[in-house]
Amino acid sequence: LSFPKLKKYSKITVAVPVYNNEKYLSLTIESILSLDYPKKSLQIIIVDDGSTDNSGAIADSFKSKGILVIHQKNKGKAQALNAALKVANGDYFACLDVDSFVSPDCPKKMLGFFNNQKVMAVTPSLKIKKPETFLQKVQMVEFLLGVYLRHIFGCLGSIHVTPGPFTIYRMDFFKKYGNYDTSTLTEDIELALRIQSNDFIIENSIESSVYTLGVSGFKPLL
Repeated sequence: LSFPKLKKYSKITVAVPVYNNEKYLSLTIESILSLDYPKKSLQIIIVDDGSTDNSGAIADSFKSKGILVIHQKNKGKAQALNAALKVANGDYFACLDVDSFVSPDCPKKMLGFFNNQKVMAVTPSLKIKKPETFLQKVQMVEFLLGVYLRHIFGCLGSIHVTPGPFTIYRMDFFKKYGNYDTSTLTEDIELALRIQSNDFIIENSIESSVYTLGVSGFKPLL
């Protein structure tokens, strides 16, 4: 195994910020509900960040499955995640972008890294889901290269970004060093650099796969 063994099932909060993404929200939530992890140790929060489509209604339809839904005016991703942090009760906090889908075994393969008390975040391997077009296949290769490089950066103690698709954080870091920075568009880079600057460690779990959607056209990719 290239990941440390999980010692106990600690409580995890998974937050999904959503703004006008009715197309994929259900699939994203279903991927969380399918995690191979005790349901009593899993808190799921959906933050509807002022969506004008049916995203809010779709999120509400999952309340019967024990999911907490927060509706707020549009404030941006960082503010949405901070709203989730206010009500989070997990020992660990994971963010999942609304167009990303997490593999069932991710928590078991990632949480063991936190056996080291200096570890404040663990990143997974991010891959393109079912590439079909030429550009998506090009992105698939790019992402696989990124998987390799992030693992190398992890070995060197130099991971500089904790991406939105299912990075897991130790909740104590937020309590001591503050929540997401709302003054920048790259909150995942700022948070990673804040972790590094306080002499903590960001690990990479290369065997933990999270899938995101590739851009099909050149203009959106550009």
